Amino acid sequence: AAIRTVVVLCLILTLSGFEWLRPLQGMNVFFALDRSDSMPPSLQEASRAYVNQADASKQQLDKSGVVVFGAESGVEYLPSAKSDLQKIHAVVSTERTDISTALRLATAAFPETGQRRVVLLSDGNENIGDALAAVTAARPLGVTVDVVPVGATRANDVSVQKVALPNRLKLGQTFEVKIFARSDTAQSATVRLFRDNQYLASQPIQLTQGKNLFSFPQSLDSPGFHSYEVQIEAPGDSLPQNNRAVNFTYVRGDPSVLLVSSSPAADNGLVEALRSSRLEVKTVDVAGFPAGLAEMQAYDSIVLCNVSAGDLGLERLKLLESAVRDFGVGVVCVGGDDSFAAGGYRGTPLETLLPLEMELSSKKVLPSGALVIVVHATEFPNGNQWARDIAFAALTSLGPQDEMGIILWNGNENWLFELQKVGDKKSLGKSITGMQPGDMVAFVGPMERAHEALKKSNSSLKHMVVFSDGDPSAPPSKLLQDIVADKITISSVMIGGHVAPETMVTMADVGRGRFYDVRSPTQLPQIFIKEAAVILKSAIFEEPFQPKMVASSEVVRGFGATEFPSLLGYVATTPKSRAEVPLVTDKGDPLLAHWQYGLGRSVAFTSDARAKWGKGWVGWSKYRQFWSQAVQWSLRKIESSDFVTDVTVDQGEGRLRVEALDKQGNFRNFLNLEAAVVSPKGEKQTVRLNQTGPGHYEGLFKSLEVGAYLINLLERKEGNVIASQVLGASVNYSPEFAAIEPNIPLLRRIAEAGGGRMLDLRKPLEGPFSHDRMTTRQPLPLFDWLMRLAILLFPIDVAVRRVQIDTEEWKRFFIKLLRRIPGFRRKEEAHDANESLGSLLATREAVRAQRSAPVVEVDPDLFRPQQTPVAGSTVGGTIQPRVDPPGRDTESPAGGSQSSAAEPSTTSRLLEAKKRAQKKP
Repeated sequence: AAIRTVVVLCLILTLSGFEWLRPLQGMNVFFALDRSDSMPPSLQEASRAYVNQADASKQQLDKSGVVVFGAESGVEYLPSAKSDLQKIHAVVSTERTDISTALRLATAAFPETGQRRVVLLSDGNENIGDALAAVTAARPLGVTVDVVPVGATRANDVSVQKVALPNRLKLGQTFEVKIFARSDTAQSATVRLFRDNQYLASQPIQLTQGKNLFSFPQSLDSPGFHSYEVQIEAPGDSLPQNNRAVNFTYVRGDPSVLLVSSSPAADNGLVEALRSSRLEVKTVDVAGFPAGLAEMQAYDSIVLCNVSAGDLGLERLKLLESAVRDFGVGVVCVGGDDSFAAGGYRGTPLETLLPLEMELSSKKVLPSGALVIVVHATEFPNGNQWARDIAFAALTSLGPQDEMGIILWNGNENWLFELQKVGDKKSLGKSITGMQPGDMVAFVGPMERAHEALKKSNSSLKHMVVFSDGDPSAPPSKLLQDIVADKITISSVMIGGHVAPETMVTMADVGRGRFYDVRSPTQLPQIFIKEAAVILKSAIFEEPFQPKMVASSEVVRGFGATEFPSLLGYVATTPKSRAEVPLVTDKGDPLLAHWQYGLGRSVAFTSDARAKWGKGWVGWSKYRQFWSQAVQWSLRKIESSDFVTDVTVDQGEGRLRVEALDKQGNFRNFLNLEAAVVSPKGEKQTVRLNQTGPGHYEGLFKSLEVGAYLINLLERKEGNVIASQVLGASVNYSPEFAAIEPNIPLLRRIAEAGGGRMLDLRKPLEGPFSHDRMTTRQPLPLFDWLMRLAILLFPIDVAVRRVQIDTEEWKRFFIKLLRRIPGFRRKEEAHDANESLGSLLATREAVRAQRSAPVVEVDPDLFRPQQTPVAGSTVGGTIQPRVDPPGRDTESPAGGSQSSAAEPSTTSRLLEAKKRAQKKP
């Protein structure tokens, strides 16, 4: 019963999750360092020094780690016994302060054992997230929070709070630009006004302490989307980042077109043709392409003439795609030797919005190109990540049949991957993700290996790009001449160079390529898209052909099937499935294609509009009609609505309010309204507006990025867009520059809610390792041990119940069991030895007693046969009486017998007889 009780108890404890709480010493501390813009560099350095000095006071079993945060958080290093924070390597966005993400990340990254504590070093100017909620969630997990206030008070600060403009204006209408400003003290200042990035006027003003309002009267004589920027300058203002603000307005007018050309003079014929059809046309080169989405809204269509994707850059192309998809702006792409596949459109937003794909069908095989990138680690911040970005940009631009290789220095010149066909790009992309180039000593080794690989390639176009800061020693001139002799071109990209660029310039000049002196890494991806396009020129077909009309559409309405003049070249592409392709080449490739993309329309013409390929078209009588019809078809077509709107942004959240009235002033209810909100980086949010009152609608959107937000308010009916209204809002500067002093009350509440203390930045030795230490306990599950014990005892319990064993057997069993114990076995052996000695001594005494007894003579006839019958025996069937031998005593019937102690034993008599026999001669 006892064994069964133990088995059942083990099972009960196992199922209940019985644990042993093992006591542990030691503390784990995570330092959370504020790296947002509100923290000056000097205070960030003071925070780093505090961490190192506080680490010196930790005990042997203590560990410390570091988390850095701004708009997001990152782990600098996990808790460890040895730590030395010499430099912050984690990269986080600094435009916001989100304390809650740092607290949650630290809580999740703590080791499972030991005391847990977070030390927050911040000014407390939280502008996104909820730090108190994060502290409340961390407390049940055994995490305490200490706070080290770090921050500076800014005096004499002037800031522009808002610029107010009417959302919609009529041409020539007078209005006011209202400026809301704030000043810590009464002082004089100067306000400057800019319109569409052009300086208008300046005016001295007198600021009073607190809020101020100023206005500029204005009128607009040109239609489109216009931006206004206000700047205030005040002497002694130490924070210029919050001294500017931007807003937007829209003026109705005739359609306008922006023509962007790689060579504006060569496209004068196209410009005149469009202007003759009463279109307002503005011509710029690639450098004048709009940098923001708001500027693109001023045009109803954008015409690109032989423009490379690398000339525009991925960021602007992303905004262009949004302008077409979300705001209805049209795009007309006219070809040339730097356009479509030959211009690096593959994999870019430009390919996405066009009706053509840059990949050719499997039936058409073009000569392939080969590209090798020589990569050198630079001292530019986050340089290796930029190296990976440019490699991805080049890989994206190449086709499956093209070849690519990357060679780098990591102690020796080694291939990241050797020159090979791009294929599906997945495996090469994985290699690029883990690329870690080192500091190259000399160009000669990597360039020799790149030369050898390109020389063996069968590609028709071969190109080498050298990416470096210019430090390595120059390659010998003979190597450069050998490379050029093998029909290989060389371009060089110098980023963050701190030496003379002669080496990089010479490589590009001798190698018949291009040299780039890059000062901003944001230029790099577009540069490598452009360089990758060098080996994509095989997509160009330069031979005369006659266009063929294979389908009718609005663009070619009024043209006959055979009246198109011949052309001298085009760029080969493939039409997308939904595209309309009215004109094709003699090889069946698309010449003219168009389609609807989102709210906008795009048109693609794969030849050019210049004299190079379109010599026969420039003098064609219907040249003007063809191009005016193509551009007119692409213009924005959605009707404009007349909603009364208001947009505000605050604390990372934007609010759109709409009041809908009809022409009689009555409320319009139950409308289907939504808004496409595009951030400064081109990311789209779709916001559904809910009715909150008669004719009143509201919607919310995120506004965490600094810059202009473009909003297209859409009215839908039966799934179709029937009206739209373009709005603008701006986050003028990071809210990090809005606060002028640390938020001590919030920091104190965090410490109180977190069960911690307010620590002093100047006293690191009195830091988190020196107070409120406690012994923690580590729960160790006993499931395995209890289950094993139950399994071991169960068969014993069964055996005891089924097998009957008496008490003596149990006693012998336990005695044997006890004898296995060393101490008990020695006692048992000693006891047995004592018993054996006593027995021997008793035997010796008995023998001695027998030897001292009288000798009894044995009858010699004792062993002879008896002649006289023994009484009681049977002889011849008659029972004979017993006759005792003479000389022997017999028992007396009345008086008993002689004492048996005196009668010798049989053994004694036998021994005596044996002795007598031995004495006879």
